[in-house]
Amino acid sequence: MSKPSSEPLELFDQASTRAATRVQELRKQIERHNRLYYEQAAPEISDYEFDILLRELAELENAHPELASVDSPTLRVGGKPLEEFVSVRHIVPMQSLENAYSPEELRDFISKVRKLAENRNVYFTIEPKVDGVAMSLLYENGLLTRAATRGDGVTGDDVTQNILTIRNIPHSLNGNFPKRVEIRGEVYLPKKVFAELNEEREDEGLPPFANTRNAAAGSIKQLDPSVVAGRGLMAVFYGFGEWSENLPATGHEMFDKMRSWGIPVSERILSGSDENTVWNSVSKLEKERYNFIYEIDGAVVKLDSLSLRREFGSSEKAPRWAIAYKYKPERIETKLLSVTSQVSRMGRLSPVAELQPVFVSGSTVSRATLHNEEEIHRKDIRIGDIVVVEKAGEVIPALIHTRPDLRIGMEHPFEMPLVCPICGSEVIKDGVACKCVSSSCSAQVRRKIQHFASKKAMDIDGFGEAMVNQLVDAGLLKNISDIYLLNQNALLSIERMGEKSSSNLLAAIEKSKKNPIWRLINGLGIPNIGEVKARELSDYFQDLSKLAQATYEDIRLIHSIGEVKAKAIRAWFENPGNIELVERLRELGVSTQNTEISDKILDKRFLGTVWVLTGALSIPRDEAKKIIRSFGGKVTDSVSKKTTYVLAGEESGSKLEKARDLNIQIISEKDFNSLIELNSEVQKRNEDR
Repeated sequence: MSKPSSEPLELFDQASTRAATRVQELRKQIERHNRLYYEQAAPEISDYEFDILLRELAELENAHPELASVDSPTLRVGGKPLEEFVSVRHIVPMQSLENAYSPEELRDFISKVRKLAENRNVYFTIEPKVDGVAMSLLYENGLLTRAATRGDGVTGDDVTQNILTIRNIPHSLNGNFPKRVEIRGEVYLPKKVFAELNEEREDEGLPPFANTRNAAAGSIKQLDPSVVAGRGLMAVFYGFGEWSENLPATGHEMFDKMRSWGIPVSERILSGSDENTVWNSVSKLEKERYNFIYEIDGAVVKLDSLSLRREFGSSEKAPRWAIAYKYKPERIETKLLSVTSQVSRMGRLSPVAELQPVFVSGSTVSRATLHNEEEIHRKDIRIGDIVVVEKAGEVIPALIHTRPDLRIGMEHPFEMPLVCPICGSEVIKDGVACKCVSSSCSAQVRRKIQHFASKKAMDIDGFGEAMVNQLVDAGLLKNISDIYLLNQNALLSIERMGEKSSSNLLAAIEKSKKNPIWRLINGLGIPNIGEVKARELSDYFQDLSKLAQATYEDIRLIHSIGEVKAKAIRAWFENPGNIELVERLRELGVSTQNTEISDKILDKRFLGTVWVLTGALSIPRDEAKKIIRSFGGKVTDSVSKKTTYVLAGEESGSKLEKARDLNIQIISEKDFNSLIELNSEVQKRNEDR
């Protein structure tokens, strides 16, 4: 009797080994991309590419049950809470959704739901899938008491102070509401604001955000709420976790209730009852996707009946009654005609792809950002190439990659110019950046004036890009200080400028002279110094002349100002032209002292001390910060060797532990009140709460 062949068993073992190896590779890749996406807000691949990796892993685990693991990323939602924030537990876990990428997969989902319903009528809501940061708001007795990120689905980061700065999120609910309700939704950055923010970042030499979700996540992670307030974030909500009483019967009824409370919900919520009507609604939203002020990357299909949702339940990761249909990013091929250079207010030359016009994501695109020379070389982009273009965040056209297989031999590499394309001055290399050496370059002058007058700097109403260009072209503005030399006769010489509009503009210019000096510091355009650092410099030095005379060591005494920023500040004030500009602004009546802030200091009992707040206090955190500052103290966001005191409330987290490790004095709220002899007005506010 012949011996049976072992070949089938050997082939099985080889296949199993290959599957095990691939599973480990996929888990490592997915965990890495999870960290980049959720914890660092710096994704390297698109959502679509990430989902393909996750799907491949799920299919391998299903085919090889022996390779399944309780810690597989297919069973988890996202990243860990950040250490800088207090970790809080959601009352009801926040799950993610399963994804569908084809009409067939969506139809399969509808069929499964109809089968679970056992011949009962089912109806669906179809909502835009907002590409933002998942957020859970907890309202107790109608008051917003906590806001938390998704985190790992069970616990998230407490970002309440940041969320309170978002204008369309109500601090209290209207009408009839349950005693306790968790409202779920997305915090997003409007597409227009995203474009402006990236333009500012490129001006400052910072890498642009990859997409609107990336930008929103980066904003929410800021430790200073004033930064968040300045970012222009908004929110839209679509569901709930805990709902203590009077639960609505359907998703449509839930939306009606949320609207009546003042909660922002999507303006487009469609309906469907079967495979065809649901698909029609999903397709309709895709056609309308570019009309929303926020970016959407798909449509969410949910069973409308809440009782059926509870009956059908969830898997370990996602509900069985909902699915996200993901739209493919629109990528179009076109020809790269040339590469030009755009000059920033810092003199930095940014290469721009000049394209054969093509329709992408709702509009015609003829230019795309290329960021810097290194990226061009890394992607091997050549003039004359056929290139693939998409809109980053559906706003900013970006060149994704080239089609080298379509080259015909006429294409040629791009080299950065040796002289400025605007003024003809020498261009020098500064790291990865190329810079025009002339501070009088007209392109730089325009951008510097625009920045100086912008809302985040001197906030001169009516002084936008078009007005600046007209005034520069007319020879009325050659530098920032010329703004304060404008008069009505000069303005009336500008095309389409009447007496009323010129009077309004002059009034706005005059008003700006009395701004707090953080606006002036930000407007001056010191490299690496934005709104937040300008405020900190203003609070610390109180007078621009003191900042101008400060040594590197003096500047480094500010807790959050590091070596790079301190050197940049010192170098800026060592430039004679910059000193002359500051002096000229002072002569023209622009305030260079923080008189109103100085008046708020009651006494100097905390002078020279640095405070960090952690945990839940009985008064709003901003109130505690104001009290500390009113006694001359400084408040920072993170604990270091420079910290003098840590004011610790209930449920204090990692900051308290770090303070103990560094032997920093910890102050309870009771001791804090004794130190400052908390005034009766604040005490009364606490009693009223």
